[in-house]
Amino acid sequence: MKDYGNVIHRTIDDSYVIDKGGFPFHVYPFMKEFAEEWDNVFEYAETHPECVTEEEPIEISFEQHKLNKKIKIDNDVSAAIFAGFDYSVNDVLYHFNYNMKDQQNFSDTANLCILKQLGISDLPDNITWNAYTIPDSTLVQLTFNTSEFLALYTNGALAHKNTNIQKGNIRKELIVKATTMEELEVI
Repeated sequence: MKDYGNVIHRTIDDSYVIDKGGFPFHVYPFMKEFAEEWDNVFEYAETHPECVTEEEPIEISFEQHKLNKKIKIDNDVSAAIFAGFDYSVNDVLYHFNYNMKDQQNFSDTANLCILKQLGISDLPDNITWNAYTIPDSTLVQLTFNTSEFLALYTNGALAHKNTNIQKGNIRKELIVKATTMEELEVI
């Protein structure tokens, strides 16, 4: 049997924290990739209880639960925005990426379109943009004039982002009003 030294048993999820190469390493139960090691650590802990520190869950305040829920909502909103949006071009629905890089590219290109419409010379008349067919996600390149691209940007990208932000804000307002854990759990 391997000597694990001192281990921590986290009762909240029945995991163990062991030393692995000088760093704490979590071994979780019932996960295929940890099954053998968890069994070994469990056996070690059973036969060497003096080396095991039980770590009980920390009680957190209701206000901290509310804060944690708001953080989760922020993460949910970001994930929904980054997932991209669907937009119809010439009566065909396409998917457009909208991660951080894509957001910047959309914004820069919209500025280019506005400058072109203001009469700045030496700017392109058309914009080629990547999109993906639905449902098979085949890459296609679409060409837009400046007005068409600005419509894609405002009615597609910005509308998508704003809709998700507003949904998140509505959920956050419900969190502020929540007075019980049961109310928080359903938000």
